[in-house]
Amino acid sequence: MSDGLVVALVVAPFGIALAVACLRQPMRFALPVFAALIPFGERLSLGGSPYASLSSVVGMLLGVGLLLQLLLGRRGAPRLSPSVPIWLLFLAVAVATTLWTVDLAATLSGVGVLGSLVVVYVLTVLNPADRHVLRRTENGLLSGGVAVVCYGLVQLLLFGGFPNSKTTGLPTAATTGRFGNDLLGPDIESITLLLPFVIALHRAFTERSGRTVNGCVAALVLLGILMTGSRTGTLAAAVVVLVLAWAGPRSARRGILVTFVAAAVLGGVIWVFHPAGIADRTFSSATSSSGRTDIWKVGAAACTRYCGPGAGWGTFPDVYAATQATVPGARVLVGPQGSYQAHNLWLLIGVELGTAGLVLFLAGLGVAFVEALRIPRALRGPPLAALVGLCVGVFFLSSMEFKFFWMVLILIAMTRNVAEAERHGSEASVVRGEPHVPVGAPLGGG
Repeated sequence: MSDGLVVALVVAPFGIALAVACLRQPMRFALPVFAALIPFGERLSLGGSPYASLSSVVGMLLGVGLLLQLLLGRRGAPRLSPSVPIWLLFLAVAVATTLWTVDLAATLSGVGVLGSLVVVYVLTVLNPADRHVLRRTENGLLSGGVAVVCYGLVQLLLFGGFPNSKTTGLPTAATTGRFGNDLLGPDIESITLLLPFVIALHRAFTERSGRTVNGCVAALVLLGILMTGSRTGTLAAAVVVLVLAWAGPRSARRGILVTFVAAAVLGGVIWVFHPAGIADRTFSSATSSSGRTDIWKVGAAACTRYCGPGAGWGTFPDVYAATQATVPGARVLVGPQGSYQAHNLWLLIGVELGTAGLVLFLAGLGVAFVEALRIPRALRGPPLAALVGLCVGVFFLSSMEFKFFWMVLILIAMTRNVAEAERHGSEASVVRGEPHVPVGAPLGGG
């Protein structure tokens, strides 16, 4: 009997037990595990397919479990958010572009990934959530963030540095590796870590117990963001701290602003001196546009032709290759796979889905922003700050098919559902003459 078979036999019972728990109680088990696995991407994978990563497998279990919950009707569904029809229409537009796409294979592949994420989002929004579910989901995000940063520190301190790509395990003398190269990519990794960072920072200044632990977690995750050497992630981290100070409880504002100053000093030191190789980028790569200006020029030129009906979901690389020669001064980018990505989500959606897709995308983000603003102040900070940080990130990235984008929207919808359930429960308790429970009181316990 081979060692692999032995390991499979030992692990199988635990996997089956987890799968059953995820299907029976998807919001309490599948969603936190799904959240924890997001930062690892395809690094934890069962095969070469985009659906074979552990996070995708758990995401499928989450979707099936949520669907079963709705069909069985065990609990009343929360009020339907306007975001649900908007994102379903957005997906419908993406599907419709298969009729006129410039690359049918790319569109079908992209629609499959996008559709699975939209379905999980919609099912999550339609299922009720309480404080325990919200807390467990946040804990899943924190656990995943801490684990992936520790993974990066092991690479840095024990294996000589960060890998140069997904395929190479160690850095080489010719090139400088960055944290996240073998995960989601440094830029995507840095934006993915914003959620655990802002949750830990919020808890450090709003909860009586565990402040030191949460503060250490926030510092560790911030270090992970800086380790990526991502200018986008560093800028977004600064923005989310300022939004958290503005949107969260007023009693925490001074401490968060002091943290902002301290983090800015720390970030400046790391970006200038690169201790232990952290954020180690050449001066030219750190101050250049990394090809973004060329891509944006070509995308803007292509928009005159495609931003009406759209070229088809997932076809921006084809559009760039076909348009680049017509734009004076635009470089031919021949780097690793993904060089032709738009590096701006608004530009990508305009070119691929046209005016209809762009309007729906802006409407979906607008609804999420309004819903986040309406969340009670005690709970508002992390989801609103994460949404603003996401918008900063996707101005320089084109990352809608990554799970972190939808996790931010899920967190907003869950928090809204929790706040509304507590508000209605408080109103009912007043009618019955029971003690009033303040809406949005800080979450306690682990």
